Amino acid sequence: MTDPIVMIISMIMLGQILLSVPILLKRALKSVVFLPLAIFLFANGTIALVPVVYAQFPDVSQLYSAIAFPIAFLLCPSLWFYIEGITAEKPWQLNRKQIRYFSLLWPAMLIGVMILSLPKSMYNDMFIDDLDVVAPLAIATAIGLLVLMMLWLGQCVYLAFRIIRRLVDYRKQLKNVFSNHDDKALNWMNWLLFIAICTWLFSLVTVFSSNLFDNFLFNIRTESLLSLLLVWSLAHFGLQQKPVFTDYGKNETLDTAAPNNDNSIVLSPPMKYQRSALDSEQASRIADKINNTMSKEKLYLDSSLSLQKLANHLAISPNYISQTLNETLCTNFFDFINKWRIEAAKSKILANQDSVLNVALEVGFNARPSFYKAFKQETGTTPSEFRKLSKSMKEGNAGVNSI
Repeated sequence: MTDPIVMIISMIMLGQILLSVPILLKRALKSVVFLPLAIFLFANGTIALVPVVYAQFPDVSQLYSAIAFPIAFLLCPSLWFYIEGITAEKPWQLNRKQIRYFSLLWPAMLIGVMILSLPKSMYNDMFIDDLDVVAPLAIATAIGLLVLMMLWLGQCVYLAFRIIRRLVDYRKQLKNVFSNHDDKALNWMNWLLFIAICTWLFSLVTVFSSNLFDNFLFNIRTESLLSLLLVWSLAHFGLQQKPVFTDYGKNETLDTAAPNNDNSIVLSPPMKYQRSALDSEQASRIADKINNTMSKEKLYLDSSLSLQKLANHLAISPNYISQTLNETLCTNFFDFINKWRIEAAKSKILANQDSVLNVALEVGFNARPSFYKAFKQETGTTPSEFRKLSKSMKEGNAGVNSI
């Protein structure tokens, strides 16, 4: 009999998926980027139903196993496509080259057919009662399952690294475009990746640990709970998240390098600006103009300030401003604007007339944590430490003067 806790977790997970997938499919009609997320959640829902089917519908468990096994090979590619889509500079589209990510799906479907071809008694011995079976078809099926699961794990590790690299590049590009990006940095994806990797590892280890650990540590309850956290996190945040650069481009045109077929975001500065007509003298004039504008007009106080907004204000190409910041001022848009904000915040902090949060909001930050991080990066201290240090220095100077 299936563990009742596992049953409850599976039903909660299924409910979340049934609520989320129709919404995502509706959105996918307008933007295909939501389709991979719907596929990912659907695949999780199919796998989550396995213990329910085994317990409540044993007569169809063999058919369901044959279907659920290949569906598991949709998980990693669909998650990668979703990340690729929401971090793409241009509207993301499906193409034929992406079929290679489903290379394991075809042999998995063959294994599914082999599972369905097993005699019912042999299937029960292998998958229900966990008994050794020496029939050639059973051995071939077991070997195929083992080989494909190892390949699946390898694919998961490979795509996890690609996702991490993609997110790193994406966050670098955010700093070239936005002065505040707390709601765009996909920080929730860090936890999701951690949960996903743990879930996949538990799924693999559970297969091999039943005889070694008697399911004490690597048990199906842990796997089900991790799967629930994964599905809930991705459904919750995924329904709120929109492609940042695509939406940005609707109102503010990004001036980027020539497009490529891999939807890559970040090019190294030499490649990015190699076709630029901007020379050093022009760049110096632009740098002076940017600094003068910040000093006199205090544009940095606008929390929604972006590269395009600044470009519109100065009537200068956003690519020229970005190139000037990167090559002449040796910084990026995000750090440049935040440096001005921190300088404006120092006097307010020393005045000690307002809370740190209010000071942060007054100078253009959207949140206290981002203000603390930027302040410490710029000054080497937190706002409170900066205030205390300045106070102690004043007291020390007053003591010296009195002597």
